[in-house]
Amino acid sequence: MPKHLSHLEKSIKRAIWKQKNSSVHKSKDLSYRLAKLDLFFSVITTLSSLFCLIGIAFFFGINSGDVSDWILAALHCVLCLFTLNILLGYIFSYDTYVKKAGVLKWLVNFLILINAAVHFLPPLPSPFHYLQANTFLFVSLAGYSIIFLSAKALDAAQSYRLNPTLILASSFLVVIASGTFLLMLPKSTREPLDLIDALFISTSAVCVTGLSPADISQVFTNFGLLILSCLIQIGGLGLITFTSVFAIFYAGQTSIYNQLLIKDMVYSKTMDALLPTLLYILGLTLMIEAIGAVLIYWSVPAVLFSSNYERGVFAAFHAMSAFCNAGFSNVKDGLSNPVLMNGSQFFYLVICFLMFMGSIGFPILINLKDKLVAAVKQKIGLSFQDETKTRFDLNTKLVLILSAVLTATGAFLFFILEFNGVLKDLPFFSKLVQSLFNSILPRTTGFASVNPADFHSATILMICVLMWIGGSSQSMAGGVKVNTIAVLLLNLKSLIFGSRNTSAFNRTIPHDCVMRAYAVASSSVLAILFFVFSLMLLEPEHSSQAIIFEVISAICTVGSSLGLTPNLCWESKALLCCAMFLGRVGLLSVMIGLFSGRCYSEKVFPDENIIIN
Repeated sequence: MPKHLSHLEKSIKRAIWKQKNSSVHKSKDLSYRLAKLDLFFSVITTLSSLFCLIGIAFFFGINSGDVSDWILAALHCVLCLFTLNILLGYIFSYDTYVKKAGVLKWLVNFLILINAAVHFLPPLPSPFHYLQANTFLFVSLAGYSIIFLSAKALDAAQSYRLNPTLILASSFLVVIASGTFLLMLPKSTREPLDLIDALFISTSAVCVTGLSPADISQVFTNFGLLILSCLIQIGGLGLITFTSVFAIFYAGQTSIYNQLLIKDMVYSKTMDALLPTLLYILGLTLMIEAIGAVLIYWSVPAVLFSSNYERGVFAAFHAMSAFCNAGFSNVKDGLSNPVLMNGSQFFYLVICFLMFMGSIGFPILINLKDKLVAAVKQKIGLSFQDETKTRFDLNTKLVLILSAVLTATGAFLFFILEFNGVLKDLPFFSKLVQSLFNSILPRTTGFASVNPADFHSATILMICVLMWIGGSSQSMAGGVKVNTIAVLLLNLKSLIFGSRNTSAFNRTIPHDCVMRAYAVASSSVLAILFFVFSLMLLEPEHSSQAIIFEVISAICTVGSSLGLTPNLCWESKALLCCAMFLGRVGLLSVMIGLFSGRCYSEKVFPDENIIIN
């Protein structure tokens, strides 16, 4: 080959290599610029979503017309930003926005684009004029903001590999802070509410406790009651439940880490059943509350209300408050109102049903649903021979049996102790119903059909024990949980009879589970002692009985009181806020979340017995 041709070939190869290298650099540079642009819009959209939710809250919560006009103009700017973000996403991230998008993402994007389109059109004829109404704008912006922030929250949890308990605790703190802000808005209350009282009520609602330093029915407007209802519902189900559903439907799919994270927080045996479990929890909650609201509506005396609308609000609020084990009431004197007490006792039986359903826990409800579906399929001949037989879990058996025993024992003791006390002037059937009501109530909800301050001392002691026990794990109720008490009793039985294993119904309970039960019970007792001691130092003028009752009620998220709550100083209210928060999240869970990530070298030492009588 001639020498000049060899040089020419090398020059051509060099030119081709430079061209490829230049193309690669340009491609990398373009990808880098697009990534930076995506990050920029992600940050701006996150901040705009937060501003949007705050702005909508201010729009409905203040009385100033000028400020409302300014907020409305700012929200239109946010609408333009959301529209630009969606359009750029369709252009530069086609796979994410079209192929991998979930149902909710399509829906909220469509609503935002519709809002942007009709904003520049002349007034539309009926019925399309609703598309240009502020209500449609607010619903679209709020829906987009909430769902976008939910997806970002799960992405952040994945990025930082946060402990599920700390995520749960953080979500409660965010909701409590937001609730405090919303409850202090001018349109939320009939008279101004102090910061500490707003914080206390918000904490009590989110932690589904029911303690309140103010009369809910007299202080809050309908707007305030709506906010309180949202706080109770979010607190009862847990923010992570709503966030998970929104994020899954928004993104269309989630990472393995996010699925495992959600699976640990809700009762799902497999990741395939994760979304059905979440939807079942939400659907079952709404169904039970709806049935309860209808039954309450027809069981309460109409004379108590000025209109059917007011009666409907009462029914819906109390159905939600009872099932979520919150214990708030929007009627004067609560459930001890003379009109209610002298009316049909069926109303109290409905409340009993709602409180009990909220206290047995979603794992039990899911297990009961699976068993019922299997029985129906077998009855109509749809079950197959190779299909796995559905059985009641050991957890379900223990919870239902012990809950029934506690309810029956509590009702019997209350009937005996208060027969000539607070039940003295009631008819015999009403005494039976009120005994049942006040037996379920201490383990679940802070309602009061009779004044607890008038109880016999033995009754107060019994109620303190029931409050400490509480409801079932992964339920709306607080306390150390029925599951814990069942394991402790079974372990006590095994020690008495000299058995090395803790077992029930032909199943052995793992040693780790027994250890955790003892840890939960002991940490609860230590926390109660700490808060009682602290409150006694802050409130020396109040009786020890009232303080102990108040602390157990707060840390076990019950909400009953001997009348001490309104008379507490702000330091004591802040202390009880901490007690309610720890009681809802779980003191042991918080401690494990804080310290479980630390690596300690576990050394093995020789055994030596400790003398225990």
